[in-house]
Amino acid sequence: MVMKRGKKGAWYIYFRPFKTEKIGLRVDVKTKSDAEQIEGVLLRACRTWHFSGLDEVVREAAIRLFQNQGWELPEVLNTQPQQLESPKKALTLWQAAQLFIKSPEIANCQERVSYEAAFTHLVQYFKKDACIKDLWIPEIKGYIVHRINEGAAPATVNREKGTLSKMFKTLLEHRLVETNPVRMIPNLSQKSGERQVYLSLSDVQRIVQACPVWYQRLIWASYYSGMRRGELLSMTRKHLDLSKRIITLTPENTKEAHWKRIPIHKELLQVLEDAMRVSYLGSDKVFLLQDRKGIRPIGVEATKNPWERACLSLGLAKPRPRFHDLRHTWRSNARRSGVSDQIAEMILGHALRGKRVDERYGYVSDEELVAAIDKMTFENGTTQILVASARQR
Repeated sequence: MVMKRGKKGAWYIYFRPFKTEKIGLRVDVKTKSDAEQIEGVLLRACRTWHFSGLDEVVREAAIRLFQNQGWELPEVLNTQPQQLESPKKALTLWQAAQLFIKSPEIANCQERVSYEAAFTHLVQYFKKDACIKDLWIPEIKGYIVHRINEGAAPATVNREKGTLSKMFKTLLEHRLVETNPVRMIPNLSQKSGERQVYLSLSDVQRIVQACPVWYQRLIWASYYSGMRRGELLSMTRKHLDLSKRIITLTPENTKEAHWKRIPIHKELLQVLEDAMRVSYLGSDKVFLLQDRKGIRPIGVEATKNPWERACLSLGLAKPRPRFHDLRHTWRSNARRSGVSDQIAEMILGHALRGKRVDERYGYVSDEELVAAIDKMTFENGTTQILVASARQR
């Protein structure tokens, strides 16, 4: 649409250059037909992203369009930097992280908790206002060295690096960057950090007693079910059927992105009932944080501190147990209690393992799962923590 406005009768065009909201732009011409011609040429240039070959009048209008809207100038329009200055700020790490976290495929996935935890460290190192275009191979390698020097395990650093790579992939899809520098950096070897762990019931009880009550429930839930921390944090009341003693997780709540059923051990039943007595308006999560500040949903970072503080207060020597070792311990307890491999693997779930034939064609009932969990015992040995890098506890 073209119309004349103002006391001097300047011509304005109103159009949707990128199929967004309608935008108004003044054009320096004397007739309506000239304004309509500029509108057509400019619309075609924006829709095709082809700005070369524009005459001076249309070129000047295109430059003002991008400057008025705070958009970054296309390179072909920015050939005279001393005269042209884009008012748009460069994309920052924080903005890019938010774009990634809120993207449709990430917003509701179970791995979002892990991604948010990774960005906590990335932002702490690079800072929120770090320009994405300044994050290149030397800077990313510097981050990797920094995290290793902090004591982070190679697997942890690889996960954080992978999160950064996935973020760049999202930016590529939005045409906000031209390449993904993270893909040019190989992963760290994880062999030195490989662990074989079994935690005795008595040691788990000692750690539990050194933790706040809200965190004790998370420990026992993982210990008696083998569930991942992220699965526990995302679990809602609708996932529980206490009468049947079954937890049913949807693909959005599991790392392997499949439906998963977990039987509820009798010891876990009381833990879940206690957890569900605590409620928070606007959330139906089973596990909530409860301290002197009140009741609220649990952030992934909040779950790390109590475990680490408990291990330190107990004077546990390195290598210390980790929360994820509860999952390894459950698998050992299942084997030592005579639970079949098929049922144990069904309950645990592994994202990188393909399904066996009997899993594809054989159905395991809820009753079979509950019967299997009821035969499990949890006093099956002493604590052992073996790490490939050498030391043994």
